[in-house]
Amino acid sequence: MKYFSKIVLQSALLVLSARALPVTPQKNKVIKILTDKPDSIIATKWNDYCSSIKNFFTTTEAENLLLHEYDIDFTFNYDELYDKKSTNSYETYLNSIIKELKENNYDMMILDDKFLFSENAYIQSQYIDSTFGKNIHNEYLDLTSDINKDSLSFHDSKILSDGYYDNHLYAIPFEKDFDVIFYRNDNASFGNVNMINVSWDDLVNINTEASVNKLSVPLGNSDELLHLFIEYANEKIDLSGNNKESNYEKLYNQNSKDIFNSFSSFVTKFGTNITSEITFIDAYETFINGKSSVFKGKASHYHAILNTPNGKNVMMQLPPKNTSIINNKYIVINKNSLLDKKVLIEAAKRLTSKEMQLYKAEQFGKIPTFDMTQRDSDPSIKTYSEKNPELLNIISKIIPLHLKDIFKSEFSAPFMEVRILLPQDIRKYLKEKNNNDLSNVIENIKMLLMDKSNVIHFPTYLLYAPIIIFTLLAIIVVILIFKYRNYSCLKIFSPGFCILSIIGIIMSIIHPMISMENTNPNVCKYLYIYETIFTDLTLFPMVAVTYRLYTIYSSKAKDNKIKHLNTRINIFFIIAMLIMVFYSAAVSLFILNFYFHSYGTIDTYRQQVCTYSDNGIFESIERRVNELIYIVMIVLIVRTGKVCKKYGAFKYIYIMFCIGIMEYAFNFILNYLPTNGYFGFYLISIIIKTVLNGLLIYYLVGSRLIYVIKHRNNADNLNYE
Repeated sequence: MKYFSKIVLQSALLVLSARALPVTPQKNKVIKILTDKPDSIIATKWNDYCSSIKNFFTTTEAENLLLHEYDIDFTFNYDELYDKKSTNSYETYLNSIIKELKENNYDMMILDDKFLFSENAYIQSQYIDSTFGKNIHNEYLDLTSDINKDSLSFHDSKILSDGYYDNHLYAIPFEKDFDVIFYRNDNASFGNVNMINVSWDDLVNINTEASVNKLSVPLGNSDELLHLFIEYANEKIDLSGNNKESNYEKLYNQNSKDIFNSFSSFVTKFGTNITSEITFIDAYETFINGKSSVFKGKASHYHAILNTPNGKNVMMQLPPKNTSIINNKYIVINKNSLLDKKVLIEAAKRLTSKEMQLYKAEQFGKIPTFDMTQRDSDPSIKTYSEKNPELLNIISKIIPLHLKDIFKSEFSAPFMEVRILLPQDIRKYLKEKNNNDLSNVIENIKMLLMDKSNVIHFPTYLLYAPIIIFTLLAIIVVILIFKYRNYSCLKIFSPGFCILSIIGIIMSIIHPMISMENTNPNVCKYLYIYETIFTDLTLFPMVAVTYRLYTIYSSKAKDNKIKHLNTRINIFFIIAMLIMVFYSAAVSLFILNFYFHSYGTIDTYRQQVCTYSDNGIFESIERRVNELIYIVMIVLIVRTGKVCKKYGAFKYIYIMFCIGIMEYAFNFILNYLPTNGYFGFYLISIIIKTVLNGLLIYYLVGSRLIYVIKHRNNADNLNYE
């Protein structure tokens, strides 16, 4: 108490002293700080809040000469919608933050923990990457080497650790908040209620005054809808304890129907139509004007509510079962700011200091990010505890829920995707009551396609049988080509090169068996080399055969020249293949950084595929080489004209064209498979691709091989050298 009074007194004296001194020029160096748009409760005091923080910052900056010439300015995007109800509104909101991070309009940002690092996951999301970009945290200034971790030890360890990514400090804890319920102290029904013994269903069934609504919750706000769903589900299945992983499964197994139906029934008891999608301000005004008994809000609202004409008798409690979702805010420094980074770091430390947090708690009821276990040893934390015994009592009872942790697993989707899409699916369920759709979405959050409950028990032979069958048929074709290689019908077609092309196609056929269930990025390196080999094995032999036909029939080469020509072609082929393989191996093993992203979203399915991050140079080089080979082969075939047409060389163009279209179509289709029966469509697409590869082999050499087999006893078909 004395410690806190000293801080306030010191601030007042500094202000008075500053007024007594001669007038100094106004500061022209401003640290601009972007925040989220405040809700309707906080908005009424927003200007007072900004001015007070600014004054406290400037009156204490004399302690640090580095900040002496700097002022701070808080602002937010006035066009931002506070109640984000749709996917588009979330995408607009997130893109506006990312846009500002990439520019230098703002030097710092105060970010919600639901945004911080939420784009990252072991299995990245193609949807998130294409909509918002990758590695947003690279726009934050890395503070690891500039701030001693011990100087931040007064923060709650969980909150502090969430400011780190990959052992690098990017964000400093700024404020803490958590979900609560508000009621009036003249409501006898809540007089002696112990919330640890109350469920959400009990809450709406408690006898209250005749109100239009029993419970006001802003279901039109997607974040609040998600919070309510998780807090309600948590009392049915513990999502905060040691068994949270196995309990999470109950949200998509046979138990999910009961949980979903119970939640839907609970929402209908509010007395408000879910289709109305009540906003935050509607929910608050319904409560503050006496039209509902209970309002679900944030602990930080309490101070502002008490200072309203109708809020004098409002009381605060934890939600049922004392379970509450924790919300934290952090300060990050924009790496693209033009201001001195040392100044920004000092300012961030000042804004997150114990003194600043105590000041905000006293003036505006903000919740500090303190580690309350240190209240006996830290004077600042002790002061806060003594000053706020009621709030401390509530904090000590919290059973915390951390949203990002609930949805996190080894192969889970990025939380940013969950935050955007899941509330829309919950809202859709409340309207349509389709249990399967919602349970599918919740399972997709943590499970990849091949790990899902309705897929993992799928007979493997049904998946791999077509691949194995067509592979065996292709091998038989290779054996027959080798057997009849000296027949003139095949010999002009260079059986050796033909076999290599078919081996390339075989490798393409069995590729899904290797890649489908791979979750190791190191394996991706070798898959990259593997893909290069089967692409070049398919492509290069076709070019070699085409060049051989072109040379023979354009120069009327003799037999001895043909032998030398074959040797040169073989040498060229070996060298070209080795160059491409070594190039691919070097780039893959030593340069490219491989990771996974998923086709589909949590709304459909998530199938992981290998990808890599680079500046596009190496992929461009490889593509340009392949394009050059395509062009050379087309030129050779066109110049040879009728001869190539007679011996089927035009088939090479068609085959390569078909392979390119097939690969593009397969990758395109994976993004648009129907939600219902997606796995069946996924298998069908693989089978179709396998069959088409088999047809390409037949188109390449099938008719010739059949002719040779039918006329194998005809001596005219032999051409011995």
